[in-house]
Amino acid sequence: MSTETNTLGALDVEVLHRACKEAGVEFDAAGGIGGGPIARPRTESSLAALIAALAGSAGGAAVRVVPVGHGGQLSWCRPDASLAPASFLQLSMRTLLGDGPASGVVEYVPGDGTLTALAGADISVLRATVAAGGHRLTPAIFSESTLGGVLAAGRSGLDRHSLGPIKHHLLGMRMIDGSGRQLRSGGRLVKNVTGFDLHRLHAGGRGIFGPIVEASMRLMPTPEAEQYLTSGPCASATEAVELALSIRRAPKIREQALFVRDRVVHVLLSGRGRQVEADRRRLEELLVGLTEHDPGPGAVAFHLAGEVAATARLSTVPSRVAGVVSALEEAMGDLLGAVVQPGVAQVDIPEALVSGASSWPASLDAELSVRGALPEPLRASFSTGNDPHGSAQAGPTPAHPTPAHPTQADPTQADPAASGPESRWAQRLVNAYDPAGLFQTRDFPARS
Repeated sequence: MSTETNTLGALDVEVLHRACKEAGVEFDAAGGIGGGPIARPRTESSLAALIAALAGSAGGAAVRVVPVGHGGQLSWCRPDASLAPASFLQLSMRTLLGDGPASGVVEYVPGDGTLTALAGADISVLRATVAAGGHRLTPAIFSESTLGGVLAAGRSGLDRHSLGPIKHHLLGMRMIDGSGRQLRSGGRLVKNVTGFDLHRLHAGGRGIFGPIVEASMRLMPTPEAEQYLTSGPCASATEAVELALSIRRAPKIREQALFVRDRVVHVLLSGRGRQVEADRRRLEELLVGLTEHDPGPGAVAFHLAGEVAATARLSTVPSRVAGVVSALEEAMGDLLGAVVQPGVAQVDIPEALVSGASSWPASLDAELSVRGALPEPLRASFSTGNDPHGSAQAGPTPAHPTPAHPTQADPTQADPAASGPESRWAQRLVNAYDPAGLFQTRDFPARS
C-alpha cells in the first residue's frame, strides 16, 4: 500500500489493514457507505478477532468503528458516521450471511411464535418468512433495513401504542463487545428467557456497545381482518391531531394504530372480522369523509404512508401534543410531510420543513432527537444538554450548541462538565462494554 493513501480522515489505514489481515478479514479502503473504509468479516470468530485486534491498537491510533447493514438506519443511529463516513471503519454485518441469497433465518418456530435471525438479515425477507407461517414481525418497518439496524436504532413501528416498543418483543441476543468477547443474553423461546435482560441494552443503543450478531424476536399472529381508513382533510394539522386524540379516547374503538399527515387522520383497524366492522361503524360517527384503502399484506399501504425521512423528532406527552403541533404550524406553515403520532406523542419533521425554518417556536419544550446536521440558524435556536443520543432541549439561546459536524477528538476523553449519576452510570456501561472506545466519539455518545 502506498504512503500517499496512508490516511482516510483521521484513520490510519495501515493500522486497519494490519488488523484485518491479522483477523483474516477482507478490507476495502473506499468500498463502504459514502466511500468510507469497510471490513467484511465472513465469520463471527473473524469479526471478534478483528475487534480484539483493533482494541489492542486503539491506544496508539484514533480508531473509530461502526457496524453497518444496508445503512438505512445509519443517520439515526450514528449521525457522526453518516456525516463523515471516511472517519469510521464500517463493519459489514451483511457478509456474515454468506454467499448467495441467504435469508439470515437461524430458527423459526411457528408453534411458539418466535424467530431467530442474524443481524444482517433483511427485514423484508424476515417479514415474508414469518408471514408464510401465519405471523407478523413487530415492529412494522418497511424501509430497506436489516434486523440489526432496526434493533440498534430502537425503531418501533406505528403500532407501538397498541403492541409496545421493540424492546418488548426482543427475547434474546448474541453480540460482540468492544474487546472482542462474544456474549449472549436471553434466549430463543419465550419459556426459556432467563437472567438479566442485557440484550435490551443494545436495543436502541445505536451500536455503541458493539455489533449485534443474532437476535430472537417474539412474533404476533396475523390478524383475521384489517382496514386502512382515512378522514377527509381537516382545516389544520392541529384540528386533525385533536380529532385523532378523540379516537384514542373513544372507549369502544380499538384501533391498531393511527397517525396524522397533511391534515388527514390515518387509522388502521386490525383483529377479528366482526370487531373490525364494529370499529369501522363507530369511526364513521367521528370521521367526516371516511375513505377505505387496500392495506395489502400486513397493512403495507398504511405503514408506507406513515414513513417519513425525518431530520428532527419531537417527543412530548399526549396531553400536550396538540399544543406542540399548533406552535409548529405557526412557525412552519402547513407541516406538509410531517407525521404526528398522538398515541406516543411524537412528531417527525422532514428535512424540507427543517431546512426552511429559522428557529423553533420559543413555546416548545419537547425533547428533540436530532437526525443529521441542522441548518445553523435552527441549530443555534435551542440548547443542548448531555444527552448521549444527540437529544436537545428546545428553548432560547443555547448554552452548549450541538455541533453541525462531529469533532474528531480522542474518543476515550470524558467530558468533565457532566458529573451526574446518570452520566457516571453511562460511563460505567461504556467502559465495561467498550474499554478501548472503538465505538465511541467525543460528541456521540457522551462518554461521561
